[in-house]
Amino acid sequence: MIRGMQLWDTLSPAEQTLVRQALWRSGLAGTVEQYNTGLRWAGAPGAVQRSLGEAEQRVLVPELAAVLVDLAERGLVVVRMRTGMSAAATDPVLTEAELLEVLAEPANWFRRADAAMRFDLDATGIAREWWQDSAVPEEVPDGLPRWDGLTREQQEVLVCASEASGLLTGPFGVLADLPDGLTGAELTDWLDEQLAPLVEFVGRGWLEVRHFATSSGSAYTVVPQAQLRTAFADRELRHDDGDEWGVGFTCVFTYAGLGVWRGSGWGAAWGSTLRFD
Repeated sequence: MIRGMQLWDTLSPAEQTLVRQALWRSGLAGTVEQYNTGLRWAGAPGAVQRSLGEAEQRVLVPELAAVLVDLAERGLVVVRMRTGMSAAATDPVLTEAELLEVLAEPANWFRRADAAMRFDLDATGIAREWWQDSAVPEEVPDGLPRWDGLTREQQEVLVCASEASGLLTGPFGVLADLPDGLTGAELTDWLDEQLAPLVEFVGRGWLEVRHFATSSGSAYTVVPQAQLRTAFADRELRHDDGDEWGVGFTCVFTYAGLGVWRGSGWGAAWGSTLRFD
């Protein structure tokens, strides 16, 4: 049963995570990891600076399942069984009995490379009316330049963050490989120039930098702003000389960064051309 409107800021972190996932029609698999990510971006005590292992995710499943059932009972979120390659508003909604069975199975909450997405969250009309604008509020900070006022390097980093497959380093990364023979002050100067856009955007809370050690899974560690230079000076971590996709450093928008990307018009400007001038 739908009760009176609830303000976004009064929702618990778990409710906010599930509603965001539903607004975006995201898969149930990966939701526990996104919950951990949201806690980290909110600066919650105890939030880990890395991805969660399955054992850690399993511990959180009952809590999130209970919250999701409550949202469903309130008529705010449904879970659909995917029938095609991607989520669709026409996919069948799970019955109450089916929902309880699906949510009770931890494997349905885990994102695995060898398993197809089977279930998706979807927000009802009233939930979209209440929270569509609040979930990721669009923002235009004072003095923010237009897209064409950004440097090419700034644009490349932002586009990398906007793409699910974007990489900063490695054979498919947007950043130049670490040159051979640089040491001391020369290496520091080179890194500071290359990392300037990242340092700025991470410092403003818009981007999170992650390192993936292998291409075979989704495990990553977060690289804080203060450790960027040291991390990117490590040739092995950069994976510049490797040939595997998905290994090395990447970046993603935080919720705040996504709001700026949308509200500033940067995302629309990039989408209208899909090329750098």
